[in-house]
Amino acid sequence: MIKVLAFDWDDVFTLGAKEGYFACYHKALDDVEVYLEPEEEKKRILAKWSKPYREELKELLKEKPELVDKACKMWEKEYWSGTFINSLSLLPGVNDLLIRLKEKYILVVATGNQPKMLLGTIFPKFKIPQVFSQILSSHEISDPEKMKPHPFMLHEIMKKYNVKPSEMLYIGDAKTDVLMAQSAEVIPVAVLTGHLNRKEAESLNVQYIIEKVTDLEGILETFK
Repeated sequence: MIKVLAFDWDDVFTLGAKEGYFACYHKALDDVEVYLEPEEEKKRILAKWSKPYREELKELLKEKPELVDKACKMWEKEYWSGTFINSLSLLPGVNDLLIRLKEKYILVVATGNQPKMLLGTIFPKFKIPQVFSQILSSHEISDPEKMKPHPFMLHEIMKKYNVKPSEMLYIGDAKTDVLMAQSAEVIPVAVLTGHLNRKEAESLNVQYIIEKVTDLEGILETFK
């Protein structure tokens, strides 16, 4: 019996996050006058996906580490001033879905996004209902080795709510989400609104694949 539903946030509920993050990184590189070929820039960003932005910028600027601090300041400026939030849209039907799910499950978020952005900007903008019992962010983890795809966040959730791996689902859009769930022996559900396409999800041995998070209730029916 499923008791806890844990979700990634970006490109699961709000769409366009990937593009928003990429735009912030690109503008940070522009500010320090570093140019990478588009494919190389994308490759480096994805190599550190789900890690804090400083780790991403270290990868992007690995030939010029002296520029990382300056690039971080520009990234922060773009992230908080609108470049990120203005790239987002809410998947239709999300708020109604969350209200229905809250009646039956404990809902939590385990995300690479920043709690201040979620709680202070994204949730108010999109009128997200107050349904989440817990929000965990990689930005609150001091040890970078415990960030996605490490199972640390899911272990913390299971400990807090005293549930077994078989009593929780983790719903995410990226390879790191799937690997984190599998490492924690939690059942992953892949949504195809972000990084993964169906073929990629299948190659990760994901049994439950849905086009969008609002299709989740169909999956939950199979666990009754």
